[in-house]
Amino acid sequence: MKTRILFVDDEPNVLSALRRMFHDMRGEWDMAFAADGPTGLAMIAERPFDVVVADMRMPGMDGAMFLREVQIQNPGAIRIVLSGHSDRNMVLETVRPAHQFLPKPCQPADLKAVIDRSLSLREVFLDERVKDVVARLDRLPTVPRLYADLLGLLAQEEPSMREVAGLIAQDVGMSAGILKLVNSAFFGLRTHVSSPAHAVNLLGLDVVKALVLGVGLFDRFDKEAFRDFDLEKLWGHSFGTGRLAREIAEQEEATSAVKEYAYIAGLLHDVGKLVMATNFPDAYRDVIAACREGQGTVLDMERMYFGASHAEVGAYLLGLWGVEDPVVRAVYLHHEPGRDQRAGFSPLLAVHVANRFEHELVVIHQGYALNPLDELYLAASGLSDRLPAWREACAAVVARGPIPEDI
Repeated sequence: MKTRILFVDDEPNVLSALRRMFHDMRGEWDMAFAADGPTGLAMIAERPFDVVVADMRMPGMDGAMFLREVQIQNPGAIRIVLSGHSDRNMVLETVRPAHQFLPKPCQPADLKAVIDRSLSLREVFLDERVKDVVARLDRLPTVPRLYADLLGLLAQEEPSMREVAGLIAQDVGMSAGILKLVNSAFFGLRTHVSSPAHAVNLLGLDVVKALVLGVGLFDRFDKEAFRDFDLEKLWGHSFGTGRLAREIAEQEEATSAVKEYAYIAGLLHDVGKLVMATNFPDAYRDVIAACREGQGTVLDMERMYFGASHAEVGAYLLGLWGVEDPVVRAVYLHHEPGRDQRAGFSPLLAVHVANRFEHELVVIHQGYALNPLDELYLAASGLSDRLPAWREACAAVVARGPIPEDI
């Protein structure tokens, strides 16, 4: 079946150019074109689309208003802003409803690559509910303690950028949200981002304030609504896995990029659990209960109840948000690295091993079955004999506890 794509722009010349640019994609794409938001919504009402690409500045219903309606009426659609306007306030309006932002002029190959990449993980979902919920998401809940600390910092007359960046870098939801912006070309940032803290420094304090206090990019986790899901423990494990993945990369004297990707992927590897638990609390409560009864691993139970695991859910969300491929691949396959066709040391291998070591070294649930290390993948990568050295180094990291330099 062809991928259905809707282009919305009030400039006839732009729509004509898009028709010409993607004429050779007619065999794969079923394309429609609308000159304004209301016309686009009428088309969506007739039949949903897989991808919606909209201009930001349009008369009447602008791009932000239009995409907010798309979120509601066509929740499974991938939403992309394609605009030549870089006004900060207008960009801020699209931060939540848009998955990614691409500037005009945009090369056809670049837009096609974004669309193909965003669609690449959709096929792993057997459950349409999950796919639609992930695509509809525009923010993730955060640890209440960290969120309150962030609000307190931002309320100060002259907040410390280092402290603000450090807080955001410790939280799974906030880190994912910030990385969405810098990796989707929001604000025209064209540089490799090494960490969530680096992303905060690139955006600047004024933009971070606007995102938190004005746009509401972050959302406080409601403990009362999700009593069976401990976000503090998830944060602790995720933060710990990021630290250990980076330490393993250090032990292998990996490049700085590999070490950075390993840390980010480790921090975000369980973001899918956050999505599933907060959007399907009853079903995820059953997953947790089944694990506690010894019926299988979390991965097994998620696939039984949802048709997909937190690994697929998290990778799909991060892919939609434009997070870089090595991180998405590591999140997607962190339990099953053998499914990757590329053996050898990588952020994926580092996160796979770090996740297991963190569970062994910091036991949260005594009765939970753990996913095994993929011994065949380690052997194919020629790294089986490195496990003892990695385990010793990781144990030392856990023993010393978190320090500011770990963020």
